[in-house]
Amino acid sequence: MAILDGTKGANLVALHEEAYEEIRARTGLPSRMATLALRDRSRRTVGDPIEDIPLDSKLFSLKGPDSVSISTVTGRVTVPYSVDGYRDGWSDFSEARLFFGRPLIRILIGVQTGPQFQKEITMSNEGILARLGRVIAGVVNNAVDTAESSNPIAVAQQALREIDKITDEARAVLGVALASGHRLKAKAEDLDAEIRDLDEKIKTGLARGREDLARAATGVQIDLEAQRNAIDKAIAENAGEIAEAEATLRSIASARADAKKRLEDAERAERTVFPAATPSQRNDQRLAAALAAVERVTGVPIKPVQGAAEIEELGKMQRDDAIEARLKVFREGQR
Repeated sequence: MAILDGTKGANLVALHEEAYEEIRARTGLPSRMATLALRDRSRRTVGDPIEDIPLDSKLFSLKGPDSVSISTVTGRVTVPYSVDGYRDGWSDFSEARLFFGRPLIRILIGVQTGPQFQKEITMSNEGILARLGRVIAGVVNNAVDTAESSNPIAVAQQALREIDKITDEARAVLGVALASGHRLKAKAEDLDAEIRDLDEKIKTGLARGREDLARAATGVQIDLEAQRNAIDKAIAENAGEIAEAEATLRSIASARADAKKRLEDAERAERTVFPAATPSQRNDQRLAAALAAVERVTGVPIKPVQGAAEIEELGKMQRDDAIEARLKVFREGQR
């Protein structure tokens, strides 16, 4: 902030151009810290002591319920923490703010409330299914159909590769859900054992006339039972996640079988060698295509629906008569 106080920058862009490189050179701060300091300038008063700095997700990360990793000038450090409490509202531009005080250091972090973990799992499965749908509708079907005259084998092979990638992702989602289910069930078993153990302790306390100890143990047991109810709900939700992931894998397996069959059909068609058409056959094909086009445009059949065979026979007789007349002219010319 002292460096920025000596600049003439009026906005963030001007501050960056004038002071960013000097801040990096003189302080050794990571680039993210220097960038956040530029944005933090607007909320500071010249000469005020610096008691806190802004952080973002690149500069800090929660490692668990009791430790946090923070980036410093000399590298990242992991320190223990305890939660002091929660407050409503977060108006800071940064994701977190680190406060320096004695004897403790505080870090305030903006968090979102609600079942974020469940939302992420659902979005992950939906993303996999959406990608699978695009592969089925685009690469596996339409692209193969339109590319049959060019390189259908390459298209089908690409479809299989895409489906295999999606399969790996779906298996990873299922693996996470299964692992979470194992952890939840293990925790539930531990809670059940603790609750049963407290039953015996409460009975012993009452039998020995220590109602005060029995009362405290009963309170702990009630808290554990509340946790057990929450675990039951989490186990039920986890079962739904596992069922959804398994259904996704079944859909992928079906799509892969279809893509595999199309690839085999394309390879078989490529191996089949058709005899070349004669000039007469090509003319017949062109004539048939032209007549079919006229019929599509006009809506009038080229041949009548009834009596087509008879008319065709009459046309043949007419052609034979024309041939005989032409031969007669040739004979008379020779004589």
